[in-house]
Amino acid sequence: MYTSQLKKEVISTLAENTEVQLFLFGGEVPEKESLDAIASQYENVICLVDKLSFEDELSVIANLDVMVAMDSGNAHLSAIYNVPTVTLWGVTHPYLGFYPFEQPLENALQADKEAYPLIPTSVYGNKLPKGYEKTMETILPEQVVEKVRRVLE
Repeated sequence: MYTSQLKKEVISTLAENTEVQLFLFGGEVPEKESLDAIASQYENVICLVDKLSFEDELSVIANLDVMVAMDSGNAHLSAIYNVPTVTLWGVTHPYLGFYPFEQPLENALQADKEAYPLIPTSVYGNKLPKGYEKTMETILPEQVVEKVRRVLE
């Protein structure tokens, strides 16, 4: 998982441009609370967790200019709608067969393989060798923001 602090840094930097609208998607209660707290700080950030039906979420996703996601379901949903999708990969790897359909590989931001040479350690992201707990932290918020900006150009 990308940490709450790193998500917050990405969101706050992207939210500086008040001409953009950011929509936050997510899952369970702790993540919802974290995303709600972040969204409440910005007029142009909306947390959609538990606010829309699945069909309505798909409608929003289909109309995005870009999606940022971990190697998760949302990445695949946005790719289905041909939305440019920036993905974050920790202990998994895009070559393991779960890369979003027809997305350019340069949109995959991966953990530092020099610091974590055993990557990939897991196909599904559920096997974390000792010492690999912070792999996602090597994907810096600046990298994510820069990739989003390039995709939007």
